[in-house]
Amino acid sequence: MKHVNIKQFLVAALLTTGLYACKKDNADPIPTDPVSGKYENGFFIIGEGAIGQNSGTINFYRYGDDTVIARAYEKENPGKILSNAAKTSTLQFASVVNGSIFLMCKMNGPLVKVNAQTLKEEARYVQDATNWRSLIQVDGNRGLVSSNDGVYQVDLSTLAIQNKLTTAGALNTGDMWKKGEYVYLLQSNGTKIISASNYSFVKTFSNISRGFAQTPNGKVWASTGTRLIAIDDNLDTAGVQLKASIGAFGLDAPNRITASTKENAVFYHSGKSIYKYIDGNASSLAAPFINIDENPFMVYGAIRYDKNKDYIVVNGIQGYGAASTANFLLIYNASTGALVKKIKYGGDGVTTDFNKIYFPNLTVFN
Repeated sequence: MKHVNIKQFLVAALLTTGLYACKKDNADPIPTDPVSGKYENGFFIIGEGAIGQNSGTINFYRYGDDTVIARAYEKENPGKILSNAAKTSTLQFASVVNGSIFLMCKMNGPLVKVNAQTLKEEARYVQDATNWRSLIQVDGNRGLVSSNDGVYQVDLSTLAIQNKLTTAGALNTGDMWKKGEYVYLLQSNGTKIISASNYSFVKTFSNISRGFAQTPNGKVWASTGTRLIAIDDNLDTAGVQLKASIGAFGLDAPNRITASTKENAVFYHSGKSIYKYIDGNASSLAAPFINIDENPFMVYGAIRYDKNKDYIVVNGIQGYGAASTANFLLIYNASTGALVKKIKYGGDGVTTDFNKIYFPNLTVFN
């Protein structure tokens, strides 16, 4: 063992400390902001939570990392949850509008607004009986939020819920989309289109039960389940037969259709296969664009297109029960189908740990 001269060590330490102190005293102060930019350069993974066990949450993935920051919402908002007090409501939808993330819980859960840069909660609306579905911006602070009994106007600044739209009826309403002068509503009896200016009734399609997404050519895409439907500026439709149908978990779950902002292409998943339809090219549906080879694995919720990177983002779990502690994030190149990143996070898939069960069902982007 090498012996150390204690006296020399102490002198050296004192000199080093003195030099550091002089350097520190003479240096210009470096401004720090521990919050700013904390959740930039990445995307948010919305977890629905496990009924009666834990609440929904926001996880965060930073581009290039090999891990996911789990339960980021709770870290930024100690003592608050994205659920009702009994944790019997689940977080199903999220929208990014004007620099805020709007989070919708079903089964008597809250409507919550958080800052997209810091995840700090900005507003919350709680009502005894609510079943929120989705939210869109109409213009400025004027928004619409759908529910199991229709569509309500909402102030996006305060989250104050206003009157219900009589033109939408008291119908279970899920996904919504705004394009130009029209708002598209996915309802229990089909798709309804209303005016964005005064919410008057415009048109209905009784056979369209899944939607929505929009391609750069301005077409809004929806589906009957077995056919992909394009709705043009004149509200005329054209369809293409699907080799594999588009499933659905009902109006209280995110839709399974997503579209590129780079090319006129629509994506959807059926089981572990992801299909890419290039508008006007029926042969593009002949075979899956991506085959997920992870096993065991199930896609959970809905795939989404990332316009920031031209990615297809897939959330999944190993299975149900203890296996749902094993969560996956798969990222693919949306132009080539090549796997960009595979991350497994949470638990081991064997031990039941509800702190690591997220049920990641949706990805949203700034």
